[in-house]
Amino acid sequence: MERKENFTQSVKNELSSYDYTLEQMKFILSGFLRNGASFSLGRKPTLHLRTEIAQTARLLFKALKECYGLNPKLVYEQLTRFRKGIRYEVLVSSERLYEVLEDLETLKDGIERLPMKEGLHRKNFPFLLIGLFLSSGSVNNPSTGKTSYFLEMAFNHRSDAVSIRKKLLSYKEEKTMNFKMIQRREKYVLYLKRSDQISVFLSLVGATEAMFSFENARIVKETININNRLSICDSANYGKTIETARRDIEGLKELLQVKSIELFDERTRQVIKTRMEHEDFNYREMAEFLTKEGFPITKSGVVHVIASLREEIAELRKRKG
Repeated sequence: MERKENFTQSVKNELSSYDYTLEQMKFILSGFLRNGASFSLGRKPTLHLRTEIAQTARLLFKALKECYGLNPKLVYEQLTRFRKGIRYEVLVSSERLYEVLEDLETLKDGIERLPMKEGLHRKNFPFLLIGLFLSSGSVNNPSTGKTSYFLEMAFNHRSDAVSIRKKLLSYKEEKTMNFKMIQRREKYVLYLKRSDQISVFLSLVGATEAMFSFENARIVKETININNRLSICDSANYGKTIETARRDIEGLKELLQVKSIELFDERTRQVIKTRMEHEDFNYREMAEFLTKEGFPITKSGVVHVIASLREEIAELRKRKG
């Protein structure tokens, strides 16, 4: 049975399917290595890059081979127990890895962590983000029943999270992304919870199809929510209309016991008859009905007549009481 692809997987598949230049692939590699790789020292050092997205594994394989002339291997293993699926591993062993990792602004001499510099430049930053998201990013499906939206990236080191957040917050106006940061166990997580800002992020990293899919699903869900709220409001308003009409009719019955309807002017008589005969009408509907029947009147006119009748009813009850 084929597993259904979740929204995060579809975003990562899209990002991994594009053709990138060698320079762009270099910064994708740099971003991925900061959170999704392990490195072992030795005479022949080895680099391991792990992912559960086949398309991403192929992109990493291609980047290592074409950007640096390395000879990576691609292996996979079947995940069992609670996590079903396949995990792919791109591994490469080469003495040249020390210089490669330094060029990618990740490690110096295989030990010292390097700060991001070139990757934070405006033209390189979207591709660094792609690598970071491919390694540790996730975004919830806007089509689910949950009302909240969530996109996050987890970092192994706080300094990386702080640098990336500072750069993301520098985007203003239509590209505003107000990323928050929290610590979750041993990870530092940057996250967004506003749907419009999640769309901006997806657009920034080039996940155009996912962005449109996200927006469409969000619009459909919010339209349904709005309709549900309107339906609830309509039900509440209808209940108020019925209760108001009930009180008006009770008062009119009392009034008509002591005062003949013929003693009222024509407009008031028509309002009384319409109120007595159409309990489910609100005042706007009463005005529309009377106008169609040849007695032009506005909603405010109906309200004025009803208010005058209520005064008479109140006076009658006061005399009785």
